[in-house]
Amino acid sequence: MINRLIAGVDVVVDEAQLQGRDRFMTSPRWGVRDTTTNWATHVYSVLQEFRESTIWHIAQVANEVYGITGAYQCARMLSEHSSRWMTVEEEERFKAEFQKVQRHAQRIDSVCGSGGQKRIDDGMMFDAWKENSHHFLRLPLFRVRTDVEGESGKMPPRTGVYVVQDDPNATLQFGWTGNSDGRLGKAVTFNALGLKALAALGRPALWADDDKITAFVSNAFHRGEMTDYGMMNRAGDENDPRYAPFILTQNAYTQRPCKWYFVEMIDGEYDDEADIAEPEAVTATHRPNVPAGQPCPEAGWWFTPAKSDSRRWFEQGETMPSVGRDYGQTFWQWAPDQSKGVE
Repeated sequence: MINRLIAGVDVVVDEAQLQGRDRFMTSPRWGVRDTTTNWATHVYSVLQEFRESTIWHIAQVANEVYGITGAYQCARMLSEHSSRWMTVEEEERFKAEFQKVQRHAQRIDSVCGSGGQKRIDDGMMFDAWKENSHHFLRLPLFRVRTDVEGESGKMPPRTGVYVVQDDPNATLQFGWTGNSDGRLGKAVTFNALGLKALAALGRPALWADDDKITAFVSNAFHRGEMTDYGMMNRAGDENDPRYAPFILTQNAYTQRPCKWYFVEMIDGEYDDEADIAEPEAVTATHRPNVPAGQPCPEAGWWFTPAKSDSRRWFEQGETMPSVGRDYGQTFWQWAPDQSKGVE
């Protein structure tokens, strides 16, 4: 992804230099601050360093060493340098590509942060599964190794995934043995409000049904059970399906020290429940999500979590539209109910 990002930058910089855009970007006040040359000199080198550090991290996997990416530092540097020398289309394309890199890097950082920075939570797990479930037409079989124990704040006995011993709602965690950052952190689990949301909404609707989440959050604010809007939200957002789920994610968790068991994947074996599922049902459940702008791969009913009541019929080959708004990139999903009588 970083290679693709840098390759795109190369093309844009070359185009700008061939067109001589810098002669229009200098000013008596700011000098050459907004020019192609200034951006290429300072930002391009940061992108290259980001790439080199990522290659180093990949190599360290052989030594069971993991760590956070350099995406945050790279983003900070980008924010401090003007890209006014780009056309609007070039800038939007670059930002979209960098956001893809940054989003993937943030997931790595949540899993591979040191100690208390291992912050992957229930909602993040849901989002990752929603995006990637189509890759797993059969679910691998796992066993919990109660003979391999870990403890928060201590190095794990083995590199791999760990499950909390006494809390079924706590998120799984990754620990490793190659360096001290691999220490197991505190469990990320639901607080009292999160448990109440889980009980009220049920597992299928939690993080999946924006309308039900919004109703729960709105009522919680009305009753005084919630008062914190979190980052980037304001009064009234608790009634908006675009923002209420994000408000809940910032109020639903707590962390506590715990003991862990190692989780082992059994090579070549799969979950019995997945094996006995009808082939047609498996195919229907795991159709890949389709990003906006791409052709519909199969005629049928599709919906997008980015908009309530979005279920609609698409013909094969029809371009899937973007719903816009502030949700981010639109992904269309195959609707479980394919009855044409349902509007």
